[in-house]
Amino acid sequence: MAISIKADQLKGLQTPGLTGSYSIETGFATLLAGSGYQIRKTDAGYVLQRAPIITGQTLPMMTISTAAASLKQGTAEEGYRVSNISGIGLWGERSLRDTPYSISVVPSDLIENVNAQNMGQIFKMNPLTQEPNIQNFTGVPFVTIRGFQSANPIYDGIPMAAGNGSAVSVIEIDRVEILSGTSGFLYGGGRVGGAINYVTKSPTDIPLRRLTFGNYGGTQFYGHADVGGKFDERGRFGYRANLLYQSGDTAIGEPVTQKVANIVLDGHLTDTLYADVKYTYNDYRKEATQPTFNNVRNRTGIDTSKRYSPKWASNDVESHKTYTSLRWDPSKYFTLRSAFFYQNTHMRASRIQLNEQVEKTFTQVLTDTANEKHENYGGYIYLDTRFSTFTINHKLTVGYSSTVWDYLMSDDCCIRQNGTSSLSLNELKNIPEPNWGGAIGNEPKLPVWTYRYNNILIGDNITFNDQWSAMIGFNYGTTVTKAFRSFGDIDYEKSALTPTVSLMYKPIETVTTYVSYMEALEQGTIVGSTYANYGEALPPLVSKQYEAGLKYDINPNLLLSTALFRIEKANQYSNNAAPIPTYVQDGLHVHNGVELILTGKVTDNLTIIGGGTLMDIGVEKSNNPAIEGNKPTNAASRMGKIYAEYALPWVPGLSLTGGIYYTGEKYADAANTDKIPSYTLYDIGTRYTTRVLDKALTVRLNVINLTGKNYWQEATYLGVPRTVAFSVSTMF
Repeated sequence: MAISIKADQLKGLQTPGLTGSYSIETGFATLLAGSGYQIRKTDAGYVLQRAPIITGQTLPMMTISTAAASLKQGTAEEGYRVSNISGIGLWGERSLRDTPYSISVVPSDLIENVNAQNMGQIFKMNPLTQEPNIQNFTGVPFVTIRGFQSANPIYDGIPMAAGNGSAVSVIEIDRVEILSGTSGFLYGGGRVGGAINYVTKSPTDIPLRRLTFGNYGGTQFYGHADVGGKFDERGRFGYRANLLYQSGDTAIGEPVTQKVANIVLDGHLTDTLYADVKYTYNDYRKEATQPTFNNVRNRTGIDTSKRYSPKWASNDVESHKTYTSLRWDPSKYFTLRSAFFYQNTHMRASRIQLNEQVEKTFTQVLTDTANEKHENYGGYIYLDTRFSTFTINHKLTVGYSSTVWDYLMSDDCCIRQNGTSSLSLNELKNIPEPNWGGAIGNEPKLPVWTYRYNNILIGDNITFNDQWSAMIGFNYGTTVTKAFRSFGDIDYEKSALTPTVSLMYKPIETVTTYVSYMEALEQGTIVGSTYANYGEALPPLVSKQYEAGLKYDINPNLLLSTALFRIEKANQYSNNAAPIPTYVQDGLHVHNGVELILTGKVTDNLTIIGGGTLMDIGVEKSNNPAIEGNKPTNAASRMGKIYAEYALPWVPGLSLTGGIYYTGEKYADAANTDKIPSYTLYDIGTRYTTRVLDKALTVRLNVINLTGKNYWQEATYLGVPRTVAFSVSTMF
């Protein structure tokens, strides 16, 4: 909880402090004992006022918003431990420990302290996620969780229908909530293995004025300003602004330019009505982007510390995002929550795809793509009601959510050419830009593809007593796909009911155990033109997940979580029939596994974020014996990761940081003939915090991939080379 007061109103008063675990009311009563003040709860928050026996003016009411409370969690001083999540599906804000799903939260303090240029660094560190590829675009990375790729991001609880065009910058993020496991009931279609919720920054309760100057590696220097606070003395209306400018070459010589502006306004319009509006502009350009690799014969012979593309191989992304949300609490029995999101993104790219030959040379496919447009819409409206049946308490939520992705391009969008000869890797960056044969993108941009997911939801959060509780819900989900013009004529609409049920038991106050079941709806594949059943819309896929877990607060700043799970998903593949194959649904992908996460402070000086994932994954119950037992592509069945910080007790303000991240082997093809080797990465760093001219100053230095390990992020993309990043932050 965060409270702002005028210092002179409580001048000279002290509290005894708190040690131990308290409810909010008891904690306040202890802190205010003997002060002449008391706390009073209202529908809108808490009011600090003089006790009735003392006459005088009541202090102005301070309304505590969810955003403000969340902002105070997850600091480095707290070991990056977060107690509450901002909301998950229709359930809304709740305790992380008392949520019956496997969840890891990455706060903004950690993102800043490791000098993360993008979310790839964070997902590399997290025990639940594989490091994703984000080299060729600045959009949201496609993250693999529990062996399945999660391509559709979530912004402030609003699910997106597609990842394309959903650009995100680290400076706009307050936290990243990583849900490991099927989320169909919560967010609708897709996301079988997990979901990524990007929670964006909100206004601060106390004035914030911070400047950061740094380098993301190579000559990528940047400046970042973060300013926030309240407009009025009562703290009802707030603001936040984040501005970034970045320019220079990456560690392997890829020129990058990025400009980001993030503006947030919020206000308590009445004592019971809260609203906010957020806007983000992102302009990103990268040149000499690394090529993508196909049909690689020797995965151990490529040096990732070199650049292999000419400067003309580039990509541009320009994105505008707008969010708005509203919360109305007319009484203690009802809450209305709603939000809306819109993103308009323009993207253009010139790319090189490589195919390796027997003699270790590469043929090339060169592609020039005109400016294309992506539009993402999303929103929800939920009504919470609270009531009791005898001694059983209910929080019943009903609502609706919808998300749409529209893809627009011109008829003269693209030119593709074959390279003139087979070249060695070292010769590739000297390829001259081809004569594309004329201008592209002159025709108007028209819709060619649409995804839509609609969800009608109902859920009941049931509390039987202090030890037993349950969460039960149903989502009637509909998936819609439409294709036009160059993508054919497709009109696909399927619906399914996806339920969930969870049962929680707390044997002691600091431990929560749970079992849960959830389903997810996915669109069946619309078969492409290379198959005998071209144009067929396969039935929707309903995946099932069974999970049992335990969460234990070892101490107030250290949380241990573990989960056992089983996911069953229908398999889709080509049957390789001659002369023309058929694309079919047959068999099951079955992923059995265990996860463990430890987050927080082990001692006053030692912070740990670590854990691992161990899975048995493969295809079962298939009519095709050739694929039974095969593992899915780009899915590692073993991961073990640990990040640690140690505050040196004899040098106040100085911390040593570092991490070890192991990712097991995986396969690049469905036949499991192309193995991607396992790899272990090492990072080291240091951070020093002090005061200069009575202003806080923080200096950070990080070395990423310390040993310069050559590795593959996934089947077609090379890993990140050794990179040295640093930054200096100061208040003003």
